Amino acid sequence: MRFLLPLCLLIAAMPCLADDPSPSLSVTGAVVTHQTGDGSTSQTQLGIEALYPTRYGAAYWQDGEGGWLVPAPGGWAALGVAFEPIWSLGGHVSQSLGVARYGFDLPNDGSLSFGYGARLGNSNPGHLFVANLEAPIAKIGRHTLNLWGWASLADRKRRQSLDHQDAQDNGWQLEQSNLMLVVTHPLVGHWTLDGGVGGHWQADQGGHHTAGWQTLVGVTWDWHK
Repeated sequence: MRFLLPLCLLIAAMPCLADDPSPSLSVTGAVVTHQTGDGSTSQTQLGIEALYPTRYGAAYWQDGEGGWLVPAPGGWAALGVAFEPIWSLGGHVSQSLGVARYGFDLPNDGSLSFGYGARLGNSNPGHLFVANLEAPIAKIGRHTLNLWGWASLADRKRRQSLDHQDAQDNGWQLEQSNLMLVVTHPLVGHWTLDGGVGGHWQADQGGHHTAGWQTLVGVTWDWHK
């Protein structure tokens, strides 16, 4: 159960392969509110996450990113394609990135992954380092408390192509950073209610950036075979 963001929802981490994995599907609808320089702005977002395991690994779709993942020491490795217009780590441009990831399994079905992305095609060239975190940290009655994080570093070519800040600097620089504390509460059947609060930092065009708080309220439908 994750989201599609800058809501990270589906924020974020990658699906993990369990000892006996089975197909799963998750659909989330949420209202995400971000602090801006002029106050705040809200968006309604829809996220779809799917995992289809086989004896050779698993096909996945999550957070605007799809591909293939296999078990690896301590976790999993994945190779996929991210579609930036709907990817939580995307730059809101109409293009795609090839993404390679390595993820580490955390307690309580959590996950921490690191990845490298490269532009597919000639427009808006550049590369990204990405990181995603999903960590269930406490169970309080019927509620589950989770820590979600997602962030990316961009190289000079990408910053120049997107007109982001410090484009003349040759090094890697932060493109976005997000951290949220999210509570999930079971409703009826396969449904859960989700609420979260946290902070965000986002590079913008013209050498500017947006920083402040963010919140989400949503519902998720989960199916497992």
